[in-house]
Amino acid sequence: MSWLTERRLLAAAVLAWLVVAIASLVLGPPLGHDECAFALIARGDATWLYKSRGVVAIAEVGVLLGGSEWAIRLLVVPLGAGVVLGAYAVGRVTCDGRTGAWAAALIAGAHPMALRSAELLGDLPATAGLLAAVALLAGELSREAGPRWRIVLVAPAFAAGFYFRYGSAPIVAIAGIAATAIWWRAIVRRPAPYLAMVALLVLLLVPHVLHSLDATGTWRGVLDISRTMPRRAYLGEGLLTYLTANPFVFYGALVAPVALVGLVTFWRFGKAGVFLGIVALGQLVAIGINTHGQPRYVFLAAALFVVPGVATLARLARPRIALALVAVAWLGVAVALVPYNLHLATLRAPIVHAAEIVEADAAGRPCLAVARIVPQLMWYSRCDGMMTTYVGIVPWPQKQTYLISLPGHPADPSTIQRVSHPVPTRDPRVLVWTLD
Repeated sequence: MSWLTERRLLAAAVLAWLVVAIASLVLGPPLGHDECAFALIARGDATWLYKSRGVVAIAEVGVLLGGSEWAIRLLVVPLGAGVVLGAYAVGRVTCDGRTGAWAAALIAGAHPMALRSAELLGDLPATAGLLAAVALLAGELSREAGPRWRIVLVAPAFAAGFYFRYGSAPIVAIAGIAATAIWWRAIVRRPAPYLAMVALLVLLLVPHVLHSLDATGTWRGVLDISRTMPRRAYLGEGLLTYLTANPFVFYGALVAPVALVGLVTFWRFGKAGVFLGIVALGQLVAIGINTHGQPRYVFLAAALFVVPGVATLARLARPRIALALVAVAWLGVAVALVPYNLHLATLRAPIVHAAEIVEADAAGRPCLAVARIVPQLMWYSRCDGMMTTYVGIVPWPQKQTYLISLPGHPADPSTIQRVSHPVPTRDPRVLVWTLD
């Protein structure tokens, strides 16, 4: 298949990703819980410290563009596409260009990633930044003569990975320590570029440190708050999930088997392969111990294991079969996109309806929405929000107050010591009361 060049395969992978991402932007459902939290901060209506400032910056652009769903999510599309390019870059510098192109093709067909390609979340942009940093480190430090000055670009790549997702902090540390330990001889041969990279990274993290000091009184206060936010039932819950979940559903139909091959063969690809394995395993362990398990938390590990997996399987030399499988994966994601977005739209419709009822009844007056979930209600109703669990603990503000009961998140006015008045709704599953 001489016509299937590295560049053509990479271009096709990027195109497949962008088709799904743009379609998701157009068909996208109402904003989700985390998306609304970022958007609220961008609009100046909330100050959750644990939300990554990089994603808030994306939302701020969307607010300036009018605040619609597509505007809020717009910048995620090009930033998320960096995951495909990042997988290519890692494969190219650690193996060869053809490995990188096939790795990019697999990532473009990974449904846990592609179906989220237009969601206002930091996971994909952060993964793109981390992949770029890993590629630059492996490429520059593996040079016999030592790193060139382009290694300084590792600093903004790592900083992007951090600012888009604070949970990337341990991965940045693991990758930096692992690279230094594996390629210390190259660093000693030409230390100036490497030291400049470290200095620039420290400089780029100063704004976060100052923000944390101002908000919490300590340089790591924001990180400590962020670390405690993802729920977990017990220590290591996420790690158990990553090891026992259905891999085809959790990581992707093609990514799962190829990444598994990479998991058991990464050590065969020299220092670069060992580096990829350490960073990937480091993410699985560091994130898995402290949080519950979600595919989006370990996108980097999946992408890194795909590279040695592709390089190992390339020895089978069955490009036609591989291309057919990849094309089916791309098509599968494109087809799944419609029911996926319809499902989310149906799930979120009661929340949006409740918010519309509250906004209409409040008629521009200062208001408070009390419910078991609040970010989406706050965004769409333009009211302040309070969790029902805070009732009786936080003083009632002097403003029009609404108690809202939603499917799966019920609320009972009899549990609140205030006179309630029902507000008519069009959806019998949605109950709204005004509170005196």
